[in-house]
Amino acid sequence: MSPCAGTPIGGGDFDGLLKVTRLNIVAISTLAPQHRFVLSKLHDASPLRHLIQPVWSAKPASWRQYGKLLHSPFSVINRRLQSRYRNWRDDRLYRTLAERLEPAAAERFSDVEQSLVAIDDFNRAANVDLIRQLQPDVIVTSGCPILKPEIFGLARLATINIHWGIAPDYRGENTLFWPLYHNDEANVGVTIHKIDAGIDTGPILAHGFVDCGPEDGEASVTVKAAQVAARLLPGIVAKIEETQSATGQVSTEAGTLYLGRQRTWRHDLTHWWRRRRASDRRTIEAHDEIYIDKPASGLAS
Repeated sequence: MSPCAGTPIGGGDFDGLLKVTRLNIVAISTLAPQHRFVLSKLHDASPLRHLIQPVWSAKPASWRQYGKLLHSPFSVINRRLQSRYRNWRDDRLYRTLAERLEPAAAERFSDVEQSLVAIDDFNRAANVDLIRQLQPDVIVTSGCPILKPEIFGLARLATINIHWGIAPDYRGENTLFWPLYHNDEANVGVTIHKIDAGIDTGPILAHGFVDCGPEDGEASVTVKAAQVAARLLPGIVAKIEETQSATGQVSTEAGTLYLGRQRTWRHDLTHWWRRRRASDRRTIEAHDEIYIDKPASGLAS
């Protein structure tokens, strides 16, 4: 697919806007290295008031799980092996990102109020009350559970998400990997969009496409995507403060939703083999497409 239609621009769209804002900004993020890097750059330009970090908590084994093991042992063992493989793969990626992205980003939030909350049932009443009490002007999410309207509707101006992929073509999870897997280098990048009731379907405020060549893999394009998002996000937030609104453009296409469980070791092995043999992959140049407060024309893939 070709990139969505829009107005390619440089940083000039935000000239004069990149100053410290007075917005009450609440961020929600698991703070993986790429998320931490982008939010630290936003914090430099527009200080965060509060940072909510969803965290995983261990669950005790239940009788229902033992029942599944007895009924379908091979299926359960396969799922557990896949889970362990995904954890290993993600840990390896995160270690690489932590080395390549700014290590000092880990210290940027020492002056920000922070809350650790369980990632399970994130939309529960206690978290709704927490965010309501914070009275956010803008909620910014990156690496965040799916939010329901009772949370994303609490922001006075907008709740915006940094999606690590080009929506709507690539929605869901692993959306920097899948375009590489499908040899679709023209659709590798990030999307900044408003959150709605769908999954990565909200009005699009900006696309940032990264430069991508034959030598690039998931780690290198994630680093590039983090750098692009860190450059675009402060300008988007400043524009929201200037206009007191966040009007984006809605795609006319549904795109494809990728679930985390769809990617297996077989896809990773196939992609690794293709990269070794590929000699005709295109080299794509980086560019931005900004839609916030642009005349509404709709996006078409």
